[in-house]
Amino acid sequence: MQKFALLITVLLFSTACSEFSQHSSLNESHQIRFSHDAQDDEFRPVANATVAEEEGAIEQTGTKTVSNTEWNVYKVTLGEDGQRTVSFDGSGSHDPDHANETDAGITTYEWKVLFDAPYGDDSFDLDGHTFTQSAASGGLWSYSFANVTVDSTGDLENEIRIELVVYDTAGNFSEKFRMYFVVEPFGFGDQEPEFQFDMTLNGTTVTSDTILVNGSLVSGSENGDVYVEVAFFEENFSASAVAKYNLAVESLWAKSDALSDGEAFSLTLSVAEMYTNASSNQYVYIKTYEGNFPDEAWTTIHWFEFTLAACQGLVAPEAAIEAGGEFILDENGICQWDGAWTYDPVMDAWEEPEPQYEATFSLDIPVEAKVMEDDFFYINGTILSSTQEETYIEVAFNNSSFEASAVEKYDLRLIHLWNRSDGLPVQSPFSLGLSVESLRGNITMSYTVYVQAYVYDAQDQKIVTDEDSFEIVVPYLDTDGDGIADDFDDFPTDATETIDSDGDGVGDNSDVYPNDPSLWEEVSDEDSESNTSLPGFESWLLIFALILATRFQRKLTL
Repeated sequence: MQKFALLITVLLFSTACSEFSQHSSLNESHQIRFSHDAQDDEFRPVANATVAEEEGAIEQTGTKTVSNTEWNVYKVTLGEDGQRTVSFDGSGSHDPDHANETDAGITTYEWKVLFDAPYGDDSFDLDGHTFTQSAASGGLWSYSFANVTVDSTGDLENEIRIELVVYDTAGNFSEKFRMYFVVEPFGFGDQEPEFQFDMTLNGTTVTSDTILVNGSLVSGSENGDVYVEVAFFEENFSASAVAKYNLAVESLWAKSDALSDGEAFSLTLSVAEMYTNASSNQYVYIKTYEGNFPDEAWTTIHWFEFTLAACQGLVAPEAAIEAGGEFILDENGICQWDGAWTYDPVMDAWEEPEPQYEATFSLDIPVEAKVMEDDFFYINGTILSSTQEETYIEVAFNNSSFEASAVEKYDLRLIHLWNRSDGLPVQSPFSLGLSVESLRGNITMSYTVYVQAYVYDAQDQKIVTDEDSFEIVVPYLDTDGDGIADDFDDFPTDATETIDSDGDGVGDNSDVYPNDPSLWEEVSDEDSESNTSLPGFESWLLIFALILATRFQRKLTL
């Protein structure tokens, strides 16, 4: 009886377990479809999935053994936006009962995400989140990770588990296919590269053809893939490969080799074609980053500034600049000196020009030649301009007088045939006198008056700077104004007489006997008779005078 009861108990327990198993199968199945093999389905479907790996974003780091099965473990690195979407492919899942049929026999893909919570947060739902996809999805599914599952040191971590369960047409479901994910934040475990730059050029003036950008990578190159680029314009960093190649040929852009911690770099840029005739400021941009395009990380732009010297440092003497010179660019863009001074680029030598001395004046003179009625006259004028503090004016009737010796000039000055001013500043008037007294003759003459301006150089040498001249008329000398020049007038002060033919001192106009020196006026009859009654009167008078003189001499002898 006891055996029978025990048999009945076993039978009842088996029936209950069978019903419980069928109930569980129905509960886990979201979609039960019966096909042609629903009655004779022999095998459970098989779930299989792969992950679309991406360097630096999603990478397999190892495996994890669960129930004697090795499951892949992946590291997910979030993007700068704090998320990372990962693509899954479950199309490799299949139902062995459909081995000879065209479709895989999978009707449903059930993806479950478990333990997706930040590290240290235990408030997550233990049942996870389920995402069901129909056969139309082809087994493709994606999921966005956002929770970081590692601690700040990276030594401790949690894993997010993703499972795939597939259902066949008979409603049977597969074993769970598992994958594990560790999520790190953007840049986690990747230290920002730290550089040390040689900033010697910053703020300096450059005169060389090239400049060097030097520095070293201190730390942050975990994989030896840190780079440095340099250029004169920031936009060159985003240029195409062809454009960068052309810039590199001209040494206007340069890139270092891949750098590891502690390695130095030295990049050359050319400034030879950037000089002008004026100084200018120029920036140098330095781009540092880790990785390769388009996955560059830790991109940073640095810069420094320097001054390009005018004409590549060629500096003119101050005196050359003050003389009005300057550097200009010729048609080839080459600096050339333009000015009174000269520059020899081969010898790097400057040569001062011969001193330029200038002084000008103006004269106050009539348009027509002046007739000199008076002997003495003045030459008047004004100093208009001068390169020296003092300008001198000389005047003379002969150009040769300007070159005469000091003694000769002294003598000429005494007779007023040469004269000179003191040193005069600009805008000073001058008035120098000359005399034509010694120039007057028996005919009217025209004379040239010469005027000369000059200055003295540093060696006290006379430098003639300006000259002018004008004409004067010197009429003959006629003191009494009778129209006869004094040289031809026997009576230059008597306008009534001009000739004394017999030389008796009486002008012909007043001399009754102009050709008889003994008579010059009319003689009366009485005077005439007295003269005729004593013929030879003058002779007798002379003899008488001689006799008296002889007798007087004898008395003196006795």
